[in-house]
Amino acid sequence: MFPKIGSFKITADDDLILVRSTPEFNLEAVQEYAAMMAEVIQRMPSKFGVLAEFDNPPIMAPEVEAHMQNTAQQRAARGMVAVAFVTPEHQGISIASGQWHRIYDPMGVPFAFFDDAISARLWLREKIDLA
Repeated sequence: MFPKIGSFKITADDDLILVRSTPEFNLEAVQEYAAMMAEVIQRMPSKFGVLAEFDNPPIMAPEVEAHMQNTAQQRAARGMVAVAFVTPEHQGISIASGQWHRIYDPMGVPFAFFDDAISARLWLREKIDLA
């Protein structure tokens, strides 16, 4: 086991899970994240969205991406209907977007990148209401 790289905070706001995270994280951090998300999801309504805020687009190592894909399937099965990423920086966004497409497209969970949380919340509201 390696030391955890990265930090995050997870809170709930009605039918949204709010995540604030560093854009760098390793497998150990993602495993801790998945466990905390599972706890928060137990208290969520049957349909919910995730709003994740980063300083820069999150780009993952291959083993981290694979783990995120497995745990994202579990979150989708529990009611996650959409994910919004908020990042003011766009350098590397095409790489990050490709990774998240590989994670969310197979399970039909829409995601999008936004410059601000207000736009992200409006988009999530629409997706949750349509679900």
